[in-house]
Amino acid sequence: MAASQLKETTMDPAKRTLLRVTLPTDYDARADVKDLVERLMGRNPEHRFAFIQASAEAVDAEAIDA
Repeated sequence: MAASQLKETTMDPAKRTLLRVTLPTDYDARADVKDLVERLMGRNPEHRFAFIQASAEAVDAEAIDA
């Protein structure tokens, strides 16, 4: 993102949301979380795209900001 976009979104305290993330204590569950983070934040955009397509039906359209 460009610096101006960050200033208007992520860096604006009035618009950002901070969420606490707690990892599971179970090793296998942590491995699942690591896999999900890698798919969503990793360098392979095809994994992100596949996740979005697979999860799109579960989204409540009313909950999305317009």
